[in-house]
This record gives sequence, C-alpha cells and structure tokens, in this order.
Amino acid sequence: MPLAVAALLAASNANAAEPSPGVTDDTIKIGVTGPLTGPVAVVGGVAEGIRARVEQANAEGGVKMGDGKTRKIDLIIEDDGLDPQRTLANVRKMVEKDQVFALVGTAATPNNLAIGRYVTQKKVPNVFMYSGVVSLNAPKWEVGFVPSFSTEADSFVEYLKMNKPSATVAFLYLNTETGQTFMKAFDRAIDGSAIRVIERQPVTSQDPTVETQLNTLKASGADTLVIIAAPRQGGEAIRFQSESGWKPLTLVTNLSSAYPILQSVGLDNAKGIITSDFLKPIISDQKSGDEGIDRYLDAIKAAKVNFVFANTIGQTGYAIGDALIQSLEKLKEPTREELMKVVHNMDGWKNALVFHGITMTTKEGSDVYPVEALQLYQFDGQKYVALGGILDFEGKTHE
Repeated sequence: MPLAVAALLAASNANAAEPSPGVTDDTIKIGVTGPLTGPVAVVGGVAEGIRARVEQANAEGGVKMGDGKTRKIDLIIEDDGLDPQRTLANVRKMVEKDQVFALVGTAATPNNLAIGRYVTQKKVPNVFMYSGVVSLNAPKWEVGFVPSFSTEADSFVEYLKMNKPSATVAFLYLNTETGQTFMKAFDRAIDGSAIRVIERQPVTSQDPTVETQLNTLKASGADTLVIIAAPRQGGEAIRFQSESGWKPLTLVTNLSSAYPILQSVGLDNAKGIITSDFLKPIISDQKSGDEGIDRYLDAIKAAKVNFVFANTIGQTGYAIGDALIQSLEKLKEPTREELMKVVHNMDGWKNALVFHGITMTTKEGSDVYPVEALQLYQFDGQKYVALGGILDFEGKTHE
C-alpha cells in the first residue's frame, strides 16, 4: 500500500469516534429498570411496552443505525419495585457489569433523582424517562418522554377556566417532587382567576389507604377534585368520589387514569372523570387501519405482555421504545455523546402511538421536554372520549 494512502486511512481511523460500551457491530445493549412486582407493579407496563417494541424491531432484522450498520437490541430489564435504592443498585449493575450503552424508560421521579448523580459521573444516557419532572440532577445526560406535570396542570386549568371558572378545588397529591411540581404549576395558572384551591391532602405511593385524606377533602365542600397520586391511591380516590356521594368534577392525572385502574375500581365509579393524554386512543384490540396502532397490537400480542391493549402505561412504554429506535437510527456514531446530541435536538418527530397533531421536539440547552401538548378526555363509562382540541404548550413548559 502506498505510504500516502496508508497515512490517509490512519488519519481517518483516528478521527472516527470509538464506540461506547455496549456496542458491537451486531448488537447494542440497552438497560431498563422498573417495578415489575410490588404494590405499583402496574407501572411495570412501561418496561413491558418497551420490550414489545424492541422485540418487534429485532424480529424485523434489527435497527439500521446512522453509521450504516444494522444491530439488534440486547435489552436487559431489572425489577426495582419502584424503590429508588433498588433502582440505583440495578443501574450500577447494568452499567458496570452488563456494560449497557444507555438506559431507557426509567420510571418515577424519585427513582430518576436517585440515579442522576451516578449517570452524570459515568456519562451514561438516561433517555425517555417515565417522569414528568425532568430538571433532575443530570440534565446533560437525561431527557424525558411524557409531558411535564406542569403541562398537565396547565391543561386542567385551561379546562376549568372554560367550563368551571369559579371552581373550588380539593387536591389529593403525591407528596414528592411530582406532586409539588404539579401544584406549583396549578397555582401559577389559576392566579388572577376565580378558581380557588381550598384543601390539599398529601399521600405516598406506599399508603395502604387514603380514606382519612379523602374524607377531609370531601368535608371541605369543594366542587372539584384533582387527583395526582400513584395508581392504587388514585384508584381509591376515584372510587371514593363516586361511592361516597360526593360527586365533584374529578380531574385525574395520567399517573392513575389508565383503563386497568378504572376497571379495578369499577367503570361506573369512573364515569365522568377527566384526564389528559398525548397518545392515540386505543379502544379495541381489533385492527383499526391506523398503522401505528395496528403495529402496536401485533407487537404486544407477539411479546405476550402482561397488560391489556388499552393500558396507557403499556402504550407509553411502546411509544418510548419507538422513540429509542428512531434515536438509534439517527446515530452517525455509536457513542453515548452522539445519542444525547440526537435526543436533545429532536425536530418534530412523529411517533407510532402519539396522537395525530402532536410531535416530539427538543432543543439543546433550552427545551428538554419532547412532548408539550395534550388532549383532554372524559370517561363515559366504557371508553375515553376526546374533549375539544389539542392544548399545545410547545416551548412553554415551566417548573
């Protein structure tokens, strides 16, 4: 080989980025931690949905990445029971022993907070988190997926201003940064209006019952109940507001409005509740003609997931998996730094399960929220029915 050609090739190789851990020419290793067991195992639907989308991609031959190579995703899933310390232990294992390239779909705000410092030190991407609070410990190495809880609060206030402008509100709220973020945004949004919050009661995801808090909220005389709680406590509140004879206008955050939760407390008890979502409504397990929905139905059937087709938590997991695959397809170099560059600069991405008209956009340094628009829905006793049009808060998310 002529010396000049050899020198040119050597220079080219020197400039090429070395692949990050977890990447070979044929595979890329991705880690997921979530509550597969325990009192909030319903949230494990996120991990199951991701698994369904990844297995679908692998069955179709793998993901053709931006460097021209097609790789299958080696997915490692660990159970943390939604315990932040177990989440941290799982992440340490996956990073140091399993050598994962990145983490995806980490569930819950306290759990993401618990690993923020570690992923910063190790420079490991923690992408498309299942948490509405993104300004955590490591924004450089993190990006969310679901809309911020402040965006959901803004959407609820928009509805009240239009339909119940003098509402008196009682809050059942998760006593974590999740609940605090939501309430702060809600209070900011009602400033200057006739809407008043007259009672607030805290809960934790471990509370065996929240009957005392609910009785206090009912005694306040509020005509509107806002529920931002974990699935079990949120479900208890949905049942209580109906069976106790209170019957306030009830607004339930996406945390505890999934269809299986409504089934567990009785569909009649959930009739009339309002929630928000950014996903396409899926009301049947039969083919719909929508390519994204039909591929989702095929995937969860093939993967034999442990959730029903209408479970919005599982749907969110599938959508997260789809976003992960889009990200990998755009990687010109198989490095962790390149992944973060890609996910921090999304420009109107579409997603298989995201509602028509809602896209995913981020901007490095100023916007770390891919989805900032929501559709409100009301439950009619059998299914969710859309209320009005999309509420778009693109670029306006605040903490």
